Amino acid sequence: MAYVALYRKWRPETFKDLVGQEHISRTLGNAITSGRIGHAYLFSGPRGTGKTSTAKIFARALNCEHGPTPDPCGQCEPCRKIGDGSSMDVFEIDAASNRGIDEIRDLRETVNFAPVDGRYKVYIIDEVHMLTTEAFNALLKTLEEPPAHVVFILATTEAHKVPATIQSRCQRYDFRRITAREIQGRMAHITAEMGIEAEEEALSMIALQADGGLRDALSILDQCASIAEGTVTAERVRRILGLVGHDWIYKLTAALAGKKTQEVLEILAELLREGQDLKQILVELSLHLRSLMIYQAAGTLDQLDLYEEKQEALEEQAKFFPADKLMQMIGRLHEALTELKWSPQPRITVEVALLSLCREEAAGAATQVQAVAAPADEARLAQLEAKLAQVTAALAKGAAVPVATPAARPAPRPAQARTSAPAGEPVGALTADDAGVQLWNGLLQELKAQKKAPVLACLQQGRFVGMNQAQFVIAFGNSLMASLTSRNYRTLCEGILANLAGRSLRLVARGEDAPLAPPPAPRPKQPQAVQAEPARVEIPPEEKTPALMKAIEVFGDNVVSVEEENS
Repeated sequence: MAYVALYRKWRPETFKDLVGQEHISRTLGNAITSGRIGHAYLFSGPRGTGKTSTAKIFARALNCEHGPTPDPCGQCEPCRKIGDGSSMDVFEIDAASNRGIDEIRDLRETVNFAPVDGRYKVYIIDEVHMLTTEAFNALLKTLEEPPAHVVFILATTEAHKVPATIQSRCQRYDFRRITAREIQGRMAHITAEMGIEAEEEALSMIALQADGGLRDALSILDQCASIAEGTVTAERVRRILGLVGHDWIYKLTAALAGKKTQEVLEILAELLREGQDLKQILVELSLHLRSLMIYQAAGTLDQLDLYEEKQEALEEQAKFFPADKLMQMIGRLHEALTELKWSPQPRITVEVALLSLCREEAAGAATQVQAVAAPADEARLAQLEAKLAQVTAALAKGAAVPVATPAARPAPRPAQARTSAPAGEPVGALTADDAGVQLWNGLLQELKAQKKAPVLACLQQGRFVGMNQAQFVIAFGNSLMASLTSRNYRTLCEGILANLAGRSLRLVARGEDAPLAPPPAPRPKQPQAVQAEPARVEIPPEEKTPALMKAIEVFGDNVVSVEEENS
């Protein structure tokens, strides 16, 4: 006899055998008992949760010789034929391959024929959302008013794709994901009945990986049991599923907490040598960090089925990171998982993500810069408050408050004595202290966080020179990069500097390769002869022609006489 897969061999036969769908089995059983049998049902829910199995149980309950009954015997001829798929009254249609209007027209023609063996003709349309719009429209009238002996059961994993006109004609039942505990209990029952030895940890790992689908869990168990040498162990399940394992994840987490970059890279390299998948490494690390976050918040992981954890490891590693740091780390890992889809070098993407978790975030650098700049701002604010207090006191006593008036513009000094700095030169002495260096590093980190790769590549060609209260000076090896920074990137960088420093700073980019031209020698002033202002000339009335008057209107009426020189 041919081997039958576990998920087929252990398909539920009665409503009592359904796992995790008690609300549906109880409702359908009561409907059968009370005789309130609808003409159309819509079963929706994730894959492997029992939609098709429930539809077949319902068909068997309607056509059983002892029914309709919520507990079909499974021994009579209609029950056996429905179970082995040979019944002439139960039609299981795959809408993915029969999605056109012609197939629905054929179905409408056969609906009117009476049942052959049982009481009802049951049409089970699986993946009904795959039907075309025309097919749905052709099904509408039949679905609304079918013959009394016909029951439609529509099953789908994507109920939102089923038109509202179809849903309104059906009784809808939503199948929920099966919990890992329920899946594990069902697998323990099956392994005990079949004489398969399996470790509890192995069944727990399979239940977690099934993601709420019992059919997926039984398929994984079937695969593990087929190659197991006596016992289904956790290590064998881990190898079959390609899981990294708790020990490696705990070592990697400890290395990240200790900021041991070399050890982090060595662990990653060892995992890759063992054939582990980069995406799986990030997924399991993020799940572990999620467990630490939940443990810090709630103190337990009960009823939160995502990643099986050891209590001792949680207690130890939950002390490594504060809660906000854990959330930042999880967010960074999710970004890396998204980048993996498009990265030409996935390993580099993972290495960058892990190393970034070992270092302080750009936000931390910005906080340090603001903390350094805070004393100066507080001192300036204290001075302004003191002056405001003096003015308020003077006003209260009725004294005259001196009002600052704009100073008279000084007379321009001779050209030889002008020594003012040209526009763009820094005002005040430049200092390259730790605050400036932190501000420079914060600027580069923020550009990297904002993914401004061209700007970051350009600024990395320069070096921080110094800063004062108004300006932030960067020197470049050539004037081209300095000009590019000043022309295209200055506004963006000044905005970031203002956020980091807490005050406005003007970015000054200098090129070190441009030689300084010597100042031009002052030209001696040539004495100019004083010319007498020519006398105005009165125009006789007879010479005021229209053309002349137009010229006077345009150029003015300052008419002078011009003496012609004798050649």
